[in-house]
Amino acid sequence: MDFLKKLNREAWVLLGVSGLHAFSFALSNAFVNVFLWKINHDLFKIAWYNLANYFAIGVTFILAGWITKRVDRVISIRIGVALQALFYLTVLLLDTKAIDYVISLGFFLGLGSGFFWMSYNVLYFEISERDNRDVMNGISGFITSLSGMIAPLISGFIITRVDHFLGYRIIFGISLGIFALSVVVSFWLKLRKAEGRFRLREVMVISFRPNTNWFWVQLSSFFQGLREGVFLFFTGLLVYFITKNELTLGTYYTGASIVSLISYLLLGKYLRPAWRVNSVLVASVMMGLMIIPFLIYWNTWTVMLYGIGLYLFYPFYYAPTISIAYDVIGAHEKAVELRVEYVVAREIVMNFGRLISLIIFMIILAKTNTIASLKPLLLFLSFIQVGTWLSIRKVPLIAKL
Repeated sequence: MDFLKKLNREAWVLLGVSGLHAFSFALSNAFVNVFLWKINHDLFKIAWYNLANYFAIGVTFILAGWITKRVDRVISIRIGVALQALFYLTVLLLDTKAIDYVISLGFFLGLGSGFFWMSYNVLYFEISERDNRDVMNGISGFITSLSGMIAPLISGFIITRVDHFLGYRIIFGISLGIFALSVVVSFWLKLRKAEGRFRLREVMVISFRPNTNWFWVQLSSFFQGLREGVFLFFTGLLVYFITKNELTLGTYYTGASIVSLISYLLLGKYLRPAWRVNSVLVASVMMGLMIIPFLIYWNTWTVMLYGIGLYLFYPFYYAPTISIAYDVIGAHEKAVELRVEYVVAREIVMNFGRLISLIIFMIILAKTNTIASLKPLLLFLSFIQVGTWLSIRKVPLIAKL
């Protein structure tokens, strides 16, 4: 396990914070959508909840970026975790009345997520280096997969063994406690203040210059956002619609995460920078192909097959993409000064893609009011990440802006 020695103490503390966050997220996030569905079976309201979440994340990244440059990025990560803890406390207090406040709740969760991920991404960029970035990605993915393997099964078991709404209250309460613990762990991170003013406009201008590597990174982020806008929340709901059982939903995420865990282990140990672009291509195509049987015939077996295929190939798509993005940022002559702005700019573009795909989803749903009518959109979005490969292949191995 010599490759583990490439990570220092700060890297392990950051992985600890993100691991606790991942476990709490896996415990409750997918079940929030099911919880809202069970209250009044209104898919449109769930879409509004997620739309507000994506919008808030984009806006909060800008605010959190400004605060990070004026205060400290570790403070920002604590704010993010604390806000997510308060989100689950609010859901607990509202109980079944939560359906009446979906837009506010989605925006609230987006605030917490925005603060957390903005700070995490900046810290990741600072703590990792070119020679250990793939290793850290692999370990992070391993921890996330392990959380996804254990937490959903716990949630599904609790919900199906007690009164369903009481079960939801229990898992939301556990998430609240874990988020509080991750705030404590974050105090082992050294404070890191960024100098200078917040220069987001300067980086956004580069995003629209096709003769720069950053343009192609941003375009790849946009395609990634298009795919995630719908699939981040709708896949779990589809599993529940088909199986009508939270334990089966938890089992789905557990099985898929076991596969993902293996993929991240292999990726962290064997993936080399020279193989990144080909990895993105193969993974993009395979993720698209895996959904075809599910769209032809919706049942428990095809949805499980899709989950296994998706989680098998997604690490080989995601990790190389983010490694290339941070290599491009690191190659900029002002990388140290503008690292916060680059992270914010990337998230703005990605969330723009998420909002577009989700708005299209809502338009189709409003006109047809049937889930079956969404199949063409799901097929299209399943292959849209090929655009990520078409974009990222424009970036040379040794990135220079």
